[in-house]
Amino acid sequence: MQWSLIFFLSIVSHFALAETGSIVGVWQIQSTVYDGIEQSIRTPKQIKVFTEERFFYTYYDPNLGTVEPLLSAGHGTYTLSNGTLSETIVNHSNATLIGETFSVTIELSDDGNAFQQVVDLGKYVLEERWVRVE
Repeated sequence: MQWSLIFFLSIVSHFALAETGSIVGVWQIQSTVYDGIEQSIRTPKQIKVFTEERFFYTYYDPNLGTVEPLLSAGHGTYTLSNGTLSETIVNHSNATLIGETFSVTIELSDDGNAFQQVVDLGKYVLEERWVRVE
């Protein structure tokens, strides 16, 4: 009986740890810093959804020829390995990005409810903080 209880608790703790370390869920942008300067967050706030293998996100595209950036969307597949998130675009509001793969460094918070994403753009660095909403 005691070994059964220990086995059960070890299985439960394994799954709890796996869930905490997972990016699967719904995320909302909390802050954006571009080249060291905090950017204002547009509303509705950007959303990013991760399933086990796929992602979907909204963003504001300043390159659509409008006065104000328009809310746009993209989705695809992803891998997460050793703090590197690689996203391959399957469909996107900007068709030139379809088929592209983008890799960023992410750091998940200890409680699994936030992550910091750092995108090295060469000359500039973009840092985003996302919080879990589901």
